Amino acid sequence: MLVDIGPVCMTIRAEKSREAYEPSREEIEGFIRKILSDLREHLPILRQKAFKIKKFNRMPPTVRRMIEAVKLVDEENLTPMASVAGAISDEVRDFLKEDGFDFISINNGGDISIFSGDSEREVRISIGDINKKTHTGFMLLLRGLSEFGVATSGIGGRSLTLGLAEIGTVVARSGAIADAAATAICNHTNVESKNVIRKKGKDVDPTTDIPDDLITVSISGITEDEIKEALRNGLDYAKSLKKSDIILDAVIILKKSIVTTVTEGKKIRLEVLYGNKKDSNDNRGHLFRWGEEGGKTFEKGCYLGCDQEPLRRHL
Repeated sequence: MLVDIGPVCMTIRAEKSREAYEPSREEIEGFIRKILSDLREHLPILRQKAFKIKKFNRMPPTVRRMIEAVKLVDEENLTPMASVAGAISDEVRDFLKEDGFDFISINNGGDISIFSGDSEREVRISIGDINKKTHTGFMLLLRGLSEFGVATSGIGGRSLTLGLAEIGTVVARSGAIADAAATAICNHTNVESKNVIRKKGKDVDPTTDIPDDLITVSISGITEDEIKEALRNGLDYAKSLKKSDIILDAVIILKKSIVTTVTEGKKIRLEVLYGNKKDSNDNRGHLFRWGEEGGKTFEKGCYLGCDQEPLRRHL
């Protein structure tokens, strides 16, 4: 089911007893409209850096979820709008859980929230290139998780970032946390360089919630050493979030080089499709390249790209 309401463009997949079962469109659309109304009403608060927001217990559920996620990840530098797409996915997922579905997948512009009554069910999510609108050739395989979220951020498209990462994909216990963490990790995938062009947020987008932050607008001239340094910085930050149990795992891609926190575990695995096996087997946090066919589209799994900026702009 495709639901397209204002800034929300959402794909919903739901099952009962392993059979596809379409939920009530009228109820879902009404629920989303209520969420959007709540967000618009609280927009002046949601556009502030999270550390400034002190009392929010009586605010609407989606607003609270956004604030809580960003405070957990990086309240000094993020506004709650960094988690808006993932938070809406979570809210719709929880709304549908009340109807007895045993599998729910909410894909809100690439920010995904999933519930599985069978925690041993394997879920495949392919990592999308937000610039080319294609698959990268990398796929996350998740098993043993009943509820989780996956989100992607990075430079390009209509998203704004302070860092250099072209793709930063995060798995967390909720879509809101994954969304906020993807933003933060991409911000930290950074390096000071004359080869990086930055502008104030308000000069890139007059309506942005981060008007005075320096936004990355071009990385075309960065060197190999700068790529490695930026990826190390991003990976170190991702590892700190994982160690603190804020995220489950992360994958960062820059100029066809990749680093990841994913290890050889049972719950989350990183698979390379169409890759060069000689140089793309390493999933322990080291740099590697993928093969010539890495960017081609494949049919397996669920496409994951992120274009949440319309939500931040048009609420």
